[in-house]
Amino acid sequence: MTRLLAVSGPEDPAIVEAAALLRAGGLVAFPTETVYGLGADGLNPAAVAKIYAAKGRPATNPVILHVADAAGAQALVSRWPAEARALVERFWPGPLTLVLPASDRVPSIVRAGGPSVALRCPAHPVALALIRATGRPLAAPSANRSQHLSPTLAQHVASSLGGAVDLILDGGPTEAGLESTILDLSGVRPRILRPGPIGPADIEALIGPVDLWEGVVKAGDRQAAPGMAERHYAPRARLELVAPGSGLREASGSVAYVALGALPALPAGVRGILLPLDAEAVGTRLYALLHELDDAGFERIFMERPPEDEAWLAVRDRLRRASAKERP
Repeated sequence: MTRLLAVSGPEDPAIVEAAALLRAGGLVAFPTETVYGLGADGLNPAAVAKIYAAKGRPATNPVILHVADAAGAQALVSRWPAEARALVERFWPGPLTLVLPASDRVPSIVRAGGPSVALRCPAHPVALALIRATGRPLAAPSANRSQHLSPTLAQHVASSLGGAVDLILDGGPTEAGLESTILDLSGVRPRILRPGPIGPADIEALIGPVDLWEGVVKAGDRQAAPGMAERHYAPRARLELVAPGSGLREASGSVAYVALGALPALPAGVRGILLPLDAEAVGTRLYALLHELDDAGFERIFMERPPEDEAWLAVRDRLRRASAKERP
């Protein structure tokens, strides 16, 4: 059985033990301010390969390297543009991942064979302490099976990955609830590849116009960054998006209906759940709620589509991918 250790802060002795496991090539799940990550020594290809095996992650999907500071990031890239410097000064530590041309130090498996590397400095004190104690950048995608719900609690990690992890550091619920914003600075023009807690307006205020990529990467094709696949972040239950206030005329089986702002009339037997019409609150709560509904055995979840304004961009992205049909 995977061990789960509660951590009270950056000085907790469990961090020293976890760092030793990582340096020895093991896997450690740990909290960040976004979701729990599945960590391995990011410069050890054999250790990173264990992440892919544990998650069932396609080799075409790169992993983010987590660093303790800007100097740690600069050591892993071949180019550090002025835009990166400005963004890091403003948003690191924090939920912003930058994609930049990789240096020769970054193993191919981390990059999924591509020329760029995704880098982030997490704001969670336990995550930062773990990176510093290990003395290496940590490869750390979300600590769950590939395409499934990201974990916001240590218990979610244990349920999803079981004995595939050597140690889980339990730092309590994560704060942001959604994965980091991913910004690609490796091309001619900055481009958001995955929306997250830091929105386009925040980025543009510092570096000028950015493009927003809203497509999907087909199965088998290489991704430039995590979170670009058609189906991702999905609960076990079938998730369907419906118009706000539409309700349900009829439903069979074990069904939940998630409303935003006001709960419409629902058929008998349907569990109604009301979330506030607040993008940040919904983003923080979304994965935890879907985990709860999965654990309760619901077969279908109907959720009202969020508004179209920028504040809801990350929530819309996650729901669009989570509700995509599975391909045979």
